[in-house]
This record gives sequence, structure tokens and C-alpha cells, in this order.
Amino acid sequence: MKKIMDAAFSLIASQGYDATSIAQIAREAGVSKGLMYNYFDSKEDLLEKLVKGAMNEGDKVIGELLSDDPKVTLQNIIKWFFKQLRERPEYWRLMTVLTFRIDKFAFVHDMATHKMKGYTSFLKELLEKINFPNPAGEAKLMAALFDGIAIQYLVIKEDYPLAEMENFLIKKYCKKKLIA
Repeated sequence: MKKIMDAAFSLIASQGYDATSIAQIAREAGVSKGLMYNYFDSKEDLLEKLVKGAMNEGDKVIGELLSDDPKVTLQNIIKWFFKQLRERPEYWRLMTVLTFRIDKFAFVHDMATHKMKGYTSFLKELLEKINFPNPAGEAKLMAALFDGIAIQYLVIKEDYPLAEMENFLIKKYCKKKLIA
């Protein structure tokens, strides 16, 4: 099944969902088209499982970034995000494309809403622990910044000041001495 998921991810990220067929995915994975339907009810079902798998992977990684110091945890998250942008732009491209196609995929809206609430709540808790002013607002701002940075980087590529933005966010959220 991993070969199928990897092939689907690669093809959908490079060609788009509509331009990718089940037959292409099966061929790329080295399996029969019939076998595909043993695992997935449809191409949309395959896409949904692909996205859920990617989001679950993200949740698992967050657990590895935790530290007793909330500033260190926040810095780890920021560094991880920028590292992922650099190393896996195809993943972020796929997630961005799906986000803009919410009208076609209802599961994306539900999943994105659930994840956004969880991530902003987690960020809010970290910001509260470091006494950052207005932690709820800042958590939402940080989530929006991550989205915006990812989109701009995917469009502008190497001309985007990725390292500068990474350092800016670390300095803003992790290094600043705050008054309680």
C-alpha cells in the first residue's frame, strides 16, 4: 500500500488531481488497477487517505519537537516548518492546491478546520506559557504566517527570503524577553 500512496502523492503533486488517473497511479506503483480498488473505493478515497496520512505524520512529528521549555518547543516547530518547506515543496504544493479546491473535496474542509483548531490551540498554550501578549491572536497570526510563507515560497521559490523569515519568527516568538 505504501508504494501506491507514494506513487499517488508523486503524480498528484506534479500533475494535479484531475490529470492523474487510477491507471497511472497503478502503473507508477507497479500494481494492477484492480488491486487499487482492493485498497480504495475511488480516486477521491485514495486522496482522502493520502491527506489523512500526511496530517497524521505531522501530528507525530510535533510530539518529537516537544521540550520542557515552551520557547524551545516553539523554536523547534518553526525550524521544522522551514526545513519541511525546503525539503518537501511538493508536499506543501499538494496541500495548498487541495486547500484551494475545498469546494471539490468536502473532507479537506473538515480536516483543515479540525487541524487548524488543534494547532492554534497548541500554539496558544505555548505562547501563554512564555507570557506572550494576546496568545490567542498571536497563535492565529502565526498559523496564517505559516500559510502565507508557504504559498509565497512555492510561487517565488529561491527568490523568497526563507532564512530571513525563519530568523524573524524565531526572534519574534522565541528570543524576546517578555514582561509578565
